[in-house]
Amino acid sequence: MQQLKSIELIYLNKNVLKSLTQNRITTIKDFLHEDPEKIALLTKLTFAQVLEIRNDIYKKFSAVLITGEKLLEKIIINKKLCIGIKSLDEILDGGIPVGITEFCGLAESGKTQLCFQIAINCVKNSENNVLYIDTKGDFSALRIQKILDTNGFSHKDMALVLTKIKVIRIWSMEELIELLKKIKNKQCCIEKLALIIIDSLPCLMFQHLGDSNKLDDGEISSILKEPGFVEKRNRCLGKYWKYIPTTVVLLEKSQMSTVDNTSDLNVTVIKCCNIECDRYCTLKLGDFGVT
Repeated sequence: MQQLKSIELIYLNKNVLKSLTQNRITTIKDFLHEDPEKIALLTKLTFAQVLEIRNDIYKKFSAVLITGEKLLEKIIINKKLCIGIKSLDEILDGGIPVGITEFCGLAESGKTQLCFQIAINCVKNSENNVLYIDTKGDFSALRIQKILDTNGFSHKDMALVLTKIKVIRIWSMEELIELLKKIKNKQCCIEKLALIIIDSLPCLMFQHLGDSNKLDDGEISSILKEPGFVEKRNRCLGKYWKYIPTTVVLLEKSQMSTVDNTSDLNVTVIKCCNIECDRYCTLKLGDFGVT
């Protein structure tokens, strides 16, 4: 137990400590277990002064008191990761829930740009780190730097943000699974890791599935017999994956405006475990990022 002489308190001077030591009161535990009136008598301190010493010790070494209400509020907050984009956080009731969240959409619908923005927002003004798993080889530090520069970040702050976004390039499903196992087993440790972004999973999955994911010649022939056009959009990872994410968000990008070089990004929640579906909002995508 910690010795009384090792702590600095206003009334614990040399004479007081000497009197306590002579009476075998040498540790914090001894002091707190002893009767305050006896300590006052031994040290010639007033009863109020002894109580003040006890209170100072409790303040310095006790755990922080927290009410059940505050604890519940903290748990609820920690179940969501705030994205930092107001309208998107609102339709997700405060942010991305703990678990797997999928952002889906057609090619060039703004998924990667949104991932960049979420990574930036997650680490700026915080001690969080983000792991960005790049499976396409198109992670752009220059694009992130441009977003930060457009938003008025200094070179020092840009460097700080970029150091908190840890980028790993993965080229196969086997590599991805191995990496996630290492993170789970703490063989690969990233301090204060708040978020893992995989951009993107389909290219690894298609490579893994190979030819089994393609239509055969017979199917193509039967489709071509009758001319026509039918479009049905499906999330491309199959029936099994359909039930894996806790939240699925659909992105659809409008044509770029020639006036200010921005695009509208229509965002719809199509699946979420604890809020109603079909909530939507419209974001702006441009040189400044996604807002």
